[in-house]
Amino acid sequence: MHTIDHRQRTPEWHAWRALGITASESPIILGRSPYKTPWQLWAERTGLHPPEDLRTNPVVQRGIALEDTVRQGFERRHRTLLMPLCAESSQYPVLRCSLDGLSALGEPVELKVPTVATYEAIRDQGDQATAYRLAWCQLQFQLYVTEATQGWLVFDPCRDGLEALEFCLPRDQSFIQDELVPACLTFWDLIQTGQAPVTDPTRDAYQPSETERETWTRLAQDYHALKAERQRLEPPLKAVQERLRDLEAQFVTLMGTSRQADYAGVRVTRYLQSGAVDYGALLADIAPTLEASRLERFRQPASERVKVTLHAPATGVDAEPVRASVSTIPSFYF
Repeated sequence: MHTIDHRQRTPEWHAWRALGITASESPIILGRSPYKTPWQLWAERTGLHPPEDLRTNPVVQRGIALEDTVRQGFERRHRTLLMPLCAESSQYPVLRCSLDGLSALGEPVELKVPTVATYEAIRDQGDQATAYRLAWCQLQFQLYVTEATQGWLVFDPCRDGLEALEFCLPRDQSFIQDELVPACLTFWDLIQTGQAPVTDPTRDAYQPSETERETWTRLAQDYHALKAERQRLEPPLKAVQERLRDLEAQFVTLMGTSRQADYAGVRVTRYLQSGAVDYGALLADIAPTLEASRLERFRQPASERVKVTLHAPATGVDAEPVRASVSTIPSFYF
């Protein structure tokens, strides 16, 4: 393990993180995160999409604000000291992590400040909880970098009446060797070369292939032009529609109480249309205790809809800045 002299969340720290793969990215790279796909992470890392601004996330900000409190709680319970530090793997320095704490025994301690809902899920579901499974990957990454045989996951909500949940976990060498490290190194190669990982069609945006880009671009240009033309025509069309409604009202006025009229090539028919049934109010009246899940049995199959939104076209992915920045890393890191 190489320790790196960077204070966490400083500009130097952010620059250092950008030149490698971090522990928090590992569950995403392995396809285990329900919140972000490998392609979405790759798009952020290569500049195709802007990364999420965590400064506006209250859960993240609360975790940062209470990290020292959680660290001190662990230190008191275990009568030890935790040293937060940055580290790189001695084998593959591109794999790096920012440790919440390294114990006197050289064991990484990953500290989490979960919401009450997340805390209860971990308490009730244990190692099957989503937050636990994501943090487990993160800790295994840290165990690889630190070369430790075991580490700790700590989930402390910092709420009255809720004790910290602690898990002392062994190093899973087969997972690290066969899955974690190869996947992370492959992902780093994809970042450097600008080659996209395989997308998940149910979660990722469609990306046209090289042979499809020209067709998509032509269709997009035509669509932009036609939308602009429709926007130009909408004001006069609206005026025409308002004039038609005014004329229709005058026909009805002339008809008096007659239900039909047919004169000078214009036929007008007046009729009553039944109002819609308020099924929500009906069910509340005749079956107030009916569970919503029972209604799903009678729901018709979903039908697909298409929504097209226009925006300024994005620029393509340029991986050259990533490769250039990597070339400036001091050689002793490797």
